[in-house]
Amino acid sequence: MTTLTRLEDLLLHSREEAKEIILQLRAARRQLEENNSKMQEPQQYQQNTLLLEAIVQAENIINTIYYRYHNSALVVSEQDQKSLI
Repeated sequence: MTTLTRLEDLLLHSREEAKEIILQLRAARRQLEENNSKMQEPQQYQQNTLLLEAIVQAENIINTIYYRYHNSALVVSEQDQKSLI
C-alpha cells in the first residue's frame, strides 16, 4: 500500500511526472511487442505476454488515479512520445 500511496501523491502533484511514467511504459510495451513479433521460445513468448499485460494494467492504474484527482484524462501526445525516442 505504501507504493500505491506514493504513486498517488506523485500523480496528484505532477502532470509531467505522470506523462513521463506513461511514456516509459509505452516504450517498454513497444519493445515487448516488437520482441513478440519475432521467433522465440514458447516460454519467452509467454513471459513477454505476461509483462505486456502488466504494463497495460499499470497504464490503466495510472490513468485512473490521475483522472480521480484531476477530473480529466491524462493526454500524452504523439509529440511527447517522439521526444522520448
